[in-house]
Amino acid sequence: MNIVMVTNTFTPHVGGVARSIESFTAEYRRRGHRVLVVAPEFPGTPDREEDVFRIPAIQNFN
Repeated sequence: MNIVMVTNTFTPHVGGVARSIESFTAEYRRRGHRVLVVAPEFPGTPDREEDVFRIPAIQNFN
């Protein structure tokens, strides 16, 4: 099965959402599914990540 996970936070940022996405992604892949993560692009994100599509974002923390 092909799965797309869309999130507003992902590594290198740490937090519950990022960790949950990583855990679900790892488990789905272990079960043989193909997973694409769509996440924001912030300073410090890696240039290339396998099966991660980064989109430009504005970082706003209140």
